[in-house]
Amino acid sequence: MSYGSGSESEIVLFFGVGGISHALLYSDFEAVLDGVVGMQEFAGQQAKAAYVTVNGRMQVTGMVLFYLAFDERGVADRSWNIPLRAMADKADRGPDLGAGAIRLACRSQCPISWHQNSLADPNMRPGENDFVLVRDAVLERGHKLGLSFSEAAEAPIPPNWGMPVAPAAPAVPAYTPPAAVAPPVLQPIAAPPAWGGGAAQAPAADPAVVEQLREERIKLARSIKDLRLQIATMETQYNDEIAQLNYAFQQKEEIFNSQLEKLLGQFKSLKQQNTALREQASAQRAQIESLQEALERQAHEAASGQSQLEELRRQAEVEMNQRLEEESARLREEIHVREMDLINRDDLIDQLREEITELRKSHAVSQDAGADRLLEKLEKLGVNFIAFHPGAGHISIPFKNVQRYVDNPQAYAAEKCLVTEDRYRAWLAHYENPVCTAVRAGVPCQARLIRVDTPSKFKPGDSDTCPKCQGDKNIANVLAFR
Repeated sequence: MSYGSGSESEIVLFFGVGGISHALLYSDFEAVLDGVVGMQEFAGQQAKAAYVTVNGRMQVTGMVLFYLAFDERGVADRSWNIPLRAMADKADRGPDLGAGAIRLACRSQCPISWHQNSLADPNMRPGENDFVLVRDAVLERGHKLGLSFSEAAEAPIPPNWGMPVAPAAPAVPAYTPPAAVAPPVLQPIAAPPAWGGGAAQAPAADPAVVEQLREERIKLARSIKDLRLQIATMETQYNDEIAQLNYAFQQKEEIFNSQLEKLLGQFKSLKQQNTALREQASAQRAQIESLQEALERQAHEAASGQSQLEELRRQAEVEMNQRLEEESARLREEIHVREMDLINRDDLIDQLREEITELRKSHAVSQDAGADRLLEKLEKLGVNFIAFHPGAGHISIPFKNVQRYVDNPQAYAAEKCLVTEDRYRAWLAHYENPVCTAVRAGVPCQARLIRVDTPSKFKPGDSDTCPKCQGDKNIANVLAFR
């Protein structure tokens, strides 16, 4: 491929511990993608790499930073499908590595949006700067890859970025984040003497001062561009970290909510049992009181028969104890019968689940046999699947994940949004109809709400509830624990 009038070469560099670990020509990299050549160093890992275009003067003119996954045997992922050349052609400007501003495509500066998650951001920390590592690797390993340096090679024509481009300044020995550039100091120019009493002419501008101002302006513009790239890279990294933290928080929150609901259920059950026991105790107390009243009546009727009264009292106590024992035995027997019913029901449910699982497996095997052959044909023809889901945007679906996507598209989209499936479904209902879902006095509230556009920022019970219903909910939660 070529840009402008300079002939360019394509190489792929892999980042390892402490710098560049592998350098390949693009044709050799295609052999890695086809599975002809394996890379054991990255077995079972996701490697960071850079697609680099180099001109005849061994200078970097374009760069695409991306990720490539390898399996346990060191074979590259067959579903990887990033169009590196198209990315480099459409890329925005990057830092100057000796031949002017390069074409740079990375995660924070992606020209094709649905490939953003497959790209990497540059490391710009001093001593670990990816741009410096790539530039030095091209100079050190270019001859081993068959690249030749030519002083006669024409300087590359800068690409049209939509604005005038100043001539490139000489490359610096090492690329470091730019510091603030001090304004140039202008020396006063003495006014020329007047000759013959005529009007004095304005002095001509000093060419050295003009050249100095132009170079300082160029350096300042490049410094601003490098700082913007560094800020965009840091912002992308921080957003990813925040999304991961929010996803972990949502999972823990759902676990805590389920535990809270379980505790509330146990509390209600114990409360009902306590009420039932109190009622039973009241009934027994009333029965004892009625027996005592009957005994007292008998005592008044037969005051002389004290011994008979005592006998009746003892008989009443014996009868009461027998009835209590019989009732306790009956309750224990009922509890035992219910426990056995629960055990038998659980065994039946487990047996039915095993039968359903076996039926699903046999059905899935028969379907996957034909579906896999069709997907293999589509993969060989270069067909890719892209789906759109609210909140996730356009999602590129690798062939190995097609079945998982077909089984549950909502769960797949929720995973891409870094939220749980239940959270994503609740957000989707809110996104399509942002109204209050609380029920007051048996009637839905249906008050209009401000729609939350991002799934990770949606919180069920708060984002889909108006302030008035949230206050009623808090009061109800307090009363529930009394």
